[in-house]
Amino acid sequence: MESMRVFALSFVLLAAAPLSGDEMLAQAGSATSLTSYSVPVHFDVRMHRPLGINTGVEGIVYFKAPRAALVITKIPSIIGKFFKGSYSLDLSPQTWPGKYTVTSVSQAQVEGTAVYALRSVPKNDPSVDHVVFTVTQSDYTPVSVVWSYRDGSSISVTMQCQRISGNALPQTESIAVNMPQFGLDAKAQYGSYALNGPVPDSVFENH
Repeated sequence: MESMRVFALSFVLLAAAPLSGDEMLAQAGSATSLTSYSVPVHFDVRMHRPLGINTGVEGIVYFKAPRAALVITKIPSIIGKFFKGSYSLDLSPQTWPGKYTVTSVSQAQVEGTAVYALRSVPKNDPSVDHVVFTVTQSDYTPVSVVWSYRDGSSISVTMQCQRISGNALPQTESIAVNMPQFGLDAKAQYGSYALNGPVPDSVFENH
């Protein structure tokens, strides 16, 4: 009887054990029945340097497991040289588990919401020193991301995600970019997602 109690207690403790940092990141970027998507996105950009200018930028975000990319489709020529072509995009939570390893987990509160801060390092990008992903404690929905680069640059993103077919997909984002070449703030508004449609491999060329 005593052995049964010990077994039952061990089972309860095991069931209640918290997820590891990598498991939390996997939950944040879970892709349940999701193999691809495309979604239009509009950016309201406020550039600080080298030019002081406010403008709109249009693009399309493509995801095809395990990669994502942003393709700029419309941009004023005066700032176009800063946003040419396609960009490797870690703003899609579904790309995170394959690109980063979590090294530590801490707990915090963000505007009254209990969150985990997942300090991580890249698996294959030597230009990035570390990344901090913030996810809710309740269901691991992404809240924010901060990339810190070895040259002192940083990109921070605060996001609001929507659940579509069980997947956390960005709906709006506030972005701050601080790099030697330029600095800007942007607000991103995502449109309607087209899930599991064809995405050409050419979208990801040069990534």
